[in-house]
Amino acid sequence: MQEIISFFRNRWTKMLSVSFIIAFLTCGSATAQIKIGVKGGFQLANMEFNTDDLDKSNRMGFFVGPTVKIELPVTGLSVNVSGLYDQRDLKVDESTFHQQSLILQGDARLGAGIGDALGIFILAGPQFSFNIGDDVEQWFGKDGTLKQFSLQETMLSVNLGFGINFAKHFEGALYYNIPISKTADFTWQQLGDGLKDETWNHAKSRTNAWRISVAYYF
Repeated sequence: MQEIISFFRNRWTKMLSVSFIIAFLTCGSATAQIKIGVKGGFQLANMEFNTDDLDKSNRMGFFVGPTVKIELPVTGLSVNVSGLYDQRDLKVDESTFHQQSLILQGDARLGAGIGDALGIFILAGPQFSFNIGDDVEQWFGKDGTLKQFSLQETMLSVNLGFGINFAKHFEGALYYNIPISKTADFTWQQLGDGLKDETWNHAKSRTNAWRISVAYYF
């Protein structure tokens, strides 16, 4: 079953990536309009492990950076590319620490206008995250056992969502970020009755996130 899920995840990611590249290449048309701006927002991250034995909870974070919107000659179709600094808190067992990333985010959008100053759109596209903070956290639990959380250096995910344009310069969006690759590995020590009686447990983590963003285009 895991192989089947991985197959469809990989295929879905390739389809989104190819669609985004094709749309981006069409931007060479003289009729395409380019808008440059800045984007920022907040996120609520939820870590999921492949075991139910770990304590976890949702954590807040933020992101900010430049963004470019390219309106294509096809009615209602546009492409958005953003380079963002992303920071979120992650809680694993008793430990909470910061994850810092640089994000390259791209999405294809299909929208429609409502009057002269308001529009709505749906979006979908890939996201590539590059870890720039500490990638390994180690600590001792309350019972004295050693624990380690190791973040991936690069991560691939997909964004799905919708948003509104208003007053020609402002944009708001709500979207859900779905990881394709794992986010991290968690390893912890478990002691037995004897001094040398110990085992090491291992779990994989994926981090989903709800994001709310606001952008201003100059």
